[in-house]
Amino acid sequence: MSIASSGGALPAEFAREVASFVLAEIQRRGIVTPEYLDSAQASVYLGMSQDWLAKARSDGGGPNYSKVSGSRGGAVRYKRTDLDKFMAARRTGGGR
Repeated sequence: MSIASSGGALPAEFAREVASFVLAEIQRRGIVTPEYLDSAQASVYLGMSQDWLAKARSDGGGPNYSKVSGSRGGAVRYKRTDLDKFMAARRTGGGR
């Protein structure tokens, strides 16, 4: 009988070991999502085109962003939490 089917909680030591393994595997595979995304990453994250993001930056109606000076006119970066807030603020209809 497994721990899950017995209804008991995972022993703390086992839970820490599993968490440590999962974190190491995520880091090894390089799938940790960065806190700041470039325009290409942000467009994939939002499911919108890079052109839409550029126009939204120009018009002032898009998600908050930072401009990092020193690279070809300033590299644009979006904070993931800002992208989440932007989408949440535009959620409409459907449910309660």
